[in-house]
Amino acid sequence: MNDPACWLCGRPTYDPGKKDLQWSRGVAGGRQVLICPACQVERPDWQDGLERCVACGSVRLSVMLGEVVCRACGHEGSARAEVSELDDLITFTGA
Repeated sequence: MNDPACWLCGRPTYDPGKKDLQWSRGVAGGRQVLICPACQVERPDWQDGLERCVACGSVRLSVMLGEVVCRACGHEGSARAEVSELDDLITFTGA
């Protein structure tokens, strides 16, 4: 099993200070992904590859027990990962 890391740059997870920008969660290819604070600042397009809520358009999604839950509006849907999307994700992240 791989240790959690940033979906964009592969940086291993760490706990930022309480006043610092926190890691962001999102969903890509039906899977939960993490975006590090540095990528959120350095990459203005960091949200582009993330799935959006069908109800409100937010990227603030989490996968819990096979369900995708929007943390902005509470909408729930099933997590579906297409094999080709996962292959692209693995290639993109270098995993």
